Amino acid sequence: MITLLGSATWHNGHVDGVIRDIRRPVPDDGLLSGAILRMGDPGAGPVVAMSIEGRIFPRKAPVHLHKSDSFRMALGEPIRVGGTSYAHGEFRLQQADAFYGPEYWTDEVGTNQLLLMADRRGLKPYLTDAQLQRLADTALADDVSLEGVAMLPRDADVPHAIVNSFGAALRPNHVDAGFTDTTGWSMLCDGSRLAAVALGHRESGVLLLCWDRPPGAAALPAFRLGTDLVRLVVEGSCRIGEPDGPDGSADGPDSRTSRFTGRPSGVELGRLGFRLQQEGTWHGESRPGPSGSKELWIVADRRAWPPVGAAGPAEGPLAETGAEVAALTSRLATAA
Repeated sequence: MITLLGSATWHNGHVDGVIRDIRRPVPDDGLLSGAILRMGDPGAGPVVAMSIEGRIFPRKAPVHLHKSDSFRMALGEPIRVGGTSYAHGEFRLQQADAFYGPEYWTDEVGTNQLLLMADRRGLKPYLTDAQLQRLADTALADDVSLEGVAMLPRDADVPHAIVNSFGAALRPNHVDAGFTDTTGWSMLCDGSRLAAVALGHRESGVLLLCWDRPPGAAALPAFRLGTDLVRLVVEGSCRIGEPDGPDGSADGPDSRTSRFTGRPSGVELGRLGFRLQQEGTWHGESRPGPSGSKELWIVADRRAWPPVGAAGPAEGPLAETGAEVAALTSRLATAA
């Protein structure tokens, strides 16, 4: 189940938003402006934070490690980790139990990233400096967003692994990739390109699906998934229909127009627009906009993939992802 740190009005199992710079006036359009959320397993599922705001980290976050695999992606302006700068849409996969950093922030850019911890119990940073560690521990103790989360101790065994479908190797404890160059991703039958990543627990960890869908690509049919889903438009746009019934309830997948009003249903998600979808609920039919769409999907538990459609197993590009995910799963057993 997806649990948000802030309040939101859910509709048929989903809520929509746009990651906006909250230092500027936010329009009263009912959309979330970024989100901090827990998803998946209630004890050890992922936690996701995606925001653009004033700097909330020190100017230089020191070298540290987490007891969880993690994923971070720059939003809008670049972010810098160690000696690497990541532009919008570029991301870093960081192996659990491995030191990295430092991270650098400025007042001008602030905090602008999507950060995912595959296991929320690994949020606590472990530093190399004892005094800085005490300061970090104090800050964590006062963080209300971590209430009820039992952090993993430094000596905990973390059975995590990171594998991907596009051939990138850990170097030595992280992978750099992104939406800026998708030529090495798998080509699907409709001309879309797909990159799949498995991280976190070797059996029940997170699945990331990175889509590069061209203009005019066939619609992805409505589907239902047995785990929570976050869907973010990195570039371009995407229209998602609403599976609504006459009373506003989700009674099954619907077309691009409402059966009861004849008007277009659903929402158009532009750059940095996102949808949060609760497990077991219908996700409407979707298609890329006039300039295509590059999207990141975060699947809380990869064992729930692939989804099911109205008439049974998903077809088309959604079905093709099943082969990619099966290949990742087979490699996890031997991953370092």
